[in-house]
Amino acid sequence: MKKLLLLGLFVLTISFAQTQSAGDVRLQLGADYNFYVEAFGLNFGGEYLITDQISAVPNYSIYFPERGNASNLNIDARYYFTKDILQWYGLVGFTNNWISFSDDIFGEVKSSNAGANIGAGGVLKSADNFAFNPEFKYQVQKHGQTVFRLALVYALP
Repeated sequence: MKKLLLLGLFVLTISFAQTQSAGDVRLQLGADYNFYVEAFGLNFGGEYLITDQISAVPNYSIYFPERGNASNLNIDARYYFTKDILQWYGLVGFTNNWISFSDDIFGEVKSSNAGANIGAGGVLKSADNFAFNPEFKYQVQKHGQTVFRLALVYALP
């Protein structure tokens, strides 16, 4: 039964396949897990394809740690290795992270760290304008951190 369901999803995905091209715009909404602050977060952003293989991807994450607040701004560039239904890419970019919390020992603590992103991911098209986007990146900064993202992508017509 599982094989039949997977085969059906694969056929459905193939039937809705579109190629990407320069000038395309995609919006994304997803969930992040930041391994440094050990918290889940909400991510939203966009993507603009500069060429068929290169895109600019600004996005912002808000995390929900047990104490305090944390957020993250990323401005990445993606290079797509494939243009099929599953579009694999590598990424590099800029990141800035903000963390603030308050406790009895240290009082109010605020931190802001800038750095670089490096990672990889994929865009799996599931329908005409919708896709799933798993992404794994390492953020190089004062405290290096790893982030995993799973987002729903909507390609503007």
